[in-house]
Amino acid sequence: MGDQIMQSIVNGWVSGSIYGLMAIGFTLVFGIMHVINLAHGELYMLGAFSTFIMVGIYQVNFFVAILAAMLIVGCLGFLIERYIFRPLRNTAMLNTLLASIGLSIFISNLVLKIAGTGMRSIPVPFAKGNLEFFGAVISVHRLMVLLLTALLVAGLFWVIKYTKFGRSLRATSQDTDAAALMGVNINLTYGIVFAISAGMAAMAGGLIGSLYVVDATMGLGPGLKAFIIVILGGMGSVVGAIAGAFIMGYAETFTSLFWAASYQDLVGYILLILVLLLKPNGLFGGVKR
Repeated sequence: MGDQIMQSIVNGWVSGSIYGLMAIGFTLVFGIMHVINLAHGELYMLGAFSTFIMVGIYQVNFFVAILAAMLIVGCLGFLIERYIFRPLRNTAMLNTLLASIGLSIFISNLVLKIAGTGMRSIPVPFAKGNLEFFGAVISVHRLMVLLLTALLVAGLFWVIKYTKFGRSLRATSQDTDAAALMGVNINLTYGIVFAISAGMAAMAGGLIGSLYVVDATMGLGPGLKAFIIVILGGMGSVVGAIAGAFIMGYAETFTSLFWAASYQDLVGYILLILVLLLKPNGLFGGVKR
């Protein structure tokens, strides 16, 4: 049992890291732009397909492909903010919510029409083999995913805390009008935030696609899960998104260990209900980063 627990700790860490990539991007958009982007999962799916096309068809280096997918989907995110969400900026939040739902349906059906229902895999031949420590086994591939995720999250925190752009983000999230009076370009800031969010979703899609499979409907589950995680941690809180991601990752892993893998998704909804009952604003609902 000790080895199984250690293995579950490792698996939960991997799951939490991937969920964190999705949730941070989701919560950034809400915290700064006050937009609930329910098309986030489809951007994740586009990142997976972009990585697959470059690696699986054109034999591009995996790391280059991940960066390129982030850039491609990030640019798409910038355009989505400019032409879909910006015209709705001063309207009711319901309008942006409905727009994101429509965008989600459009993207998923477009990819389904072009790519079909088949499943693809992203080859990563250099990341073979396993490492063992304290009775737990982790593949080199999963360890690579952990390291890439940690680097991106650490880089994002550094940008938010120590750069001029990060100060602009914090100012905009607290008071848009005051930030504009201080010289912050709100339109550009919103566009870059959405691009960063889309790029993070794309990276998560590429990494998950390399671990499992790529298909046109793969964004639905992770997109919904990112939404649940953000509510758990507190809408708009980056720290809350990370905490919620690891809570979700470990809850699912230990549910699989002590109960059954088929109940993994159920535990997320149970956690959501409990948190909403006990702390409606989320675990870190009052924290801004």
